[in-house]
Amino acid sequence: MADMTVGWIGIGNMGWPMARNAKKAGIDIAVYDVDQGRMGKFAEEFDAKRAPTLKALAEMSDVIVTIVPDGKVVRQICLGADKPGEGDRLADGFRPGAIVVDMSSSAPTGTRALGDELHRLGVTLIDAPVSGGTAGADAATLSIMVGGTDEAAIAKVMPVFQATGKNVFRCGTLGCGHAMKCLNNYLSAVGLTAANEALIIGQKFGLDPSTMIDIINVSTGRNNSTETKYHQRVLNRKYGSGFSAALMAKDVGIAAGLAGDQEAFAPLLHTMNEIWQQASTQLPSVDHEVTIEYYERANATKLKPGKKA
Repeated sequence: MADMTVGWIGIGNMGWPMARNAKKAGIDIAVYDVDQGRMGKFAEEFDAKRAPTLKALAEMSDVIVTIVPDGKVVRQICLGADKPGEGDRLADGFRPGAIVVDMSSSAPTGTRALGDELHRLGVTLIDAPVSGGTAGADAATLSIMVGGTDEAAIAKVMPVFQATGKNVFRCGTLGCGHAMKCLNNYLSAVGLTAANEALIIGQKFGLDPSTMIDIINVSTGRNNSTETKYHQRVLNRKYGSGFSAALMAKDVGIAAGLAGDQEAFAPLLHTMNEIWQQASTQLPSVDHEVTIEYYERANATKLKPGKKA
């Protein structure tokens, strides 16, 4: 892939292994991160180019990948502050025909709005959020959900997807990848939340939580959380999925916002959003699996339905 340079923005828990796998696949990588020390360490360890500014990264890149906290950050990276020309931004250095691939978890409607603005600059935006967590990022087994209709642009960035993931799904027009990601994470949050409640109720009655999980996992109540989290990390309090409560709350909130934009009847989603916003306020920086302790605390204080823990 020597004929294409990919500028990689965000080398955190997910971005680092993804950019590493892209580099190992032979893709020419240039990196940028607000953490200059981490950026320098990555560039030195993997012989990657290091961009001092966003403008410089855009000038040296044919394709730019963003994997950052949310769509607001992506917009800031691309277009800068509200006042034109203020601050460092990609827009001041884009090459003709540049492609931006947002692999973050962003709001779908915001993605479409940003795509329109970048299109006016001659830049194509593709959304391609991922699922699989830090383990999937490390092993290059992520599921990648692609939104966009520019076939030539998607074909050009396909080597990046193939280097970082195992399953690449075409979801539809721009923003559909981000819509699929937030809805998937909403379902993941439902499974974990429902299992937390079932375990708490059962334990209060006298059931053993470990036995409950054994039974659930060979019965109809099983889900991804009961199968891959409780025995492995939750019941023993090891946690460590690499995905924080705040990030799960953000994704559930995005899904709730999408439901509102579509004027969809989704009472369970809105209830889930309230639960996760409350839990993440108390546990913002901890792993999302720690929310079992949110339920334990609420029950210990005799929390009534509808009240905050």
